[in-house]
This record gives sequence, C-alpha cells and structure tokens, in this order.
Amino acid sequence: MKDDVALVYQITSINRAWKRAREQWGEDSAIALMLRERKSSLQARLVRDSPDAVYLRSDTDNTDGEPLYSVRLKSQVQLPNGVTRSDAEHMPVRLAQELFSPAELAGIVK
Repeated sequence: MKDDVALVYQITSINRAWKRAREQWGEDSAIALMLRERKSSLQARLVRDSPDAVYLRSDTDNTDGEPLYSVRLKSQVQLPNGVTRSDAEHMPVRLAQELFSPAELAGIVK
C-alpha cells in the first residue's frame, strides 16, 4: 500500500505540472507531452501492480472533451501533503485502449 500511495502522489503531482505546462507553453509543447505520457505510464503501472486496490470507472460527470476513465482507489489514501484521495486522476478512454489489452480492460473497468 505504501508503494500505491507514492504512485498516487506522483500521478497527482505530475497532473498538476502537466496542466501548468499546457497553460504556459501549449498543449503540444514537448514538456506538456512528456508530462502527459509520464502520468499515463504511472497510472497504467498503478492499475497493473495493484489490481485488488485500483480500477477504472467511466467518468460520466465530464461532458466536455473526450470520454474519460477515472482511476479509482478501492480505499482512500492519505498523501504525504496531507490530502486524502480516492482516485488517481483521469485517463482518456482512447489512451486506456492503447495501454491495456481488451481482456485487461474487461477486468479493470467497473
């Protein structure tokens, strides 16, 4: 579980940095693209390494932009900065389809 907390903290930190990079340098800037790829890579690792603790759920609240999955934690975790999280940010459905096989997706989407 300690490793999961560290990964969730990294994911949320990188997500904030990615959003700032997009605002400052644009969505297609090298730094924004690198941060987006790193966040997705860490999310995939979290899902694969902790199948009993993490799953994907369709985010039906987000109606702007492309369809998203919420990377959900079965139990809340407290991050080193004191924030309690029940998710590890969002992942576009199209990206999940690239990172996971259809069989993997069938087992991790709830």
